[in-house]
Amino acid sequence: MKSSEEKTEQATPKQKREARDKGQVAKSEDFNTAMILLSGVLLTLFLGGAIIAQMKDTMGMLCRNLFYEDFNAETFTTLVMHISFKNMNVVLPLMGGFMIVGLIATTSQVGLVFSHKALIPDFKRLNPITGMKNLISRKSLVKTAMSLVKLSIMSGVAYVSIKKDLEPLLELISMRTEAIFSSASGLIFAITLKITIIMLILSFLDLLYQRWQHSKDLMMTKNEVKQEAKQSEGDPLIKSRIKAVQREMSNKRMMQEVPGADVVVTNPTHYSVALKYDASTMESPKVVAKGVDLIALKIREIATNNNIPIVEDRVLARVLYSTIELGGEVPPKLYQAVAKILSYVYQLRGVVAGR
Repeated sequence: MKSSEEKTEQATPKQKREARDKGQVAKSEDFNTAMILLSGVLLTLFLGGAIIAQMKDTMGMLCRNLFYEDFNAETFTTLVMHISFKNMNVVLPLMGGFMIVGLIATTSQVGLVFSHKALIPDFKRLNPITGMKNLISRKSLVKTAMSLVKLSIMSGVAYVSIKKDLEPLLELISMRTEAIFSSASGLIFAITLKITIIMLILSFLDLLYQRWQHSKDLMMTKNEVKQEAKQSEGDPLIKSRIKAVQREMSNKRMMQEVPGADVVVTNPTHYSVALKYDASTMESPKVVAKGVDLIALKIREIATNNNIPIVEDRVLARVLYSTIELGGEVPPKLYQAVAKILSYVYQLRGVVAGR
């Protein structure tokens, strides 16, 4: 049997919310890296021609200006600024693309998360003993093993790709510079694309593992779940006491209505229901007090002290108690039975008044 202090319970919504507020979310950094690398490959593919053309233009501009007789510090500054602004047309789309892809990759995993608590330095992490424990922990060993597996797989893909294109690589020696650049860039692009696809697959598996590990880290003990329930819903003892006080106050208000009732219907000892009827303000008689056992006895006691008629009707008392809420009116199906009792009460009052 598991100990109550073992983390056997799934994290509650409050526990997950607090972890998210602290910046503790399940995400794969490899997925971000793979997406940025893939975007870099695709952007380079589409913007490669523009990048090469810009590099040629830049080199030509440098070569033309370096041999001017009036070349000085001011001319150099102007040249650097001019080259920088021209290259921005190529650099900015690349940087902007990387930022957008990185943002999309992160939000697709955990949504928008900003936690100021994650920015607060935790000096406990500087403890060398804690650092050594984390270094040789099971989580750290698993992470290291996964990194070695990823590195091995990607190295294997790169090795197979290079070995496959080894003969074309040897022929680069006899080619012109442009042909060498074109062939080498094509090979690099193919290898990078393969590695990126492998990284995407591995990062997806890593994301599943991170989510599983995150859920496991957030698991709670039974005692923690109970304590959280007490904090969110209130201590059961306090709630019970509050309900008892509320019942006591409700009963006190109810007992204050008994002296104004017209009749009390009893069972005869277990149930008591006090009825009141005012033809000028009510459509039908109203239940102003009801109770069982001790409360029923108290209702009858107050009725006796205030000369309220008490009528025994076992069936009607039970039906009134179980079907009508306190302050509710008698339904049409009980009109006849209640009218019979009220008629008796009014006749009794008339006899008493006649005496």
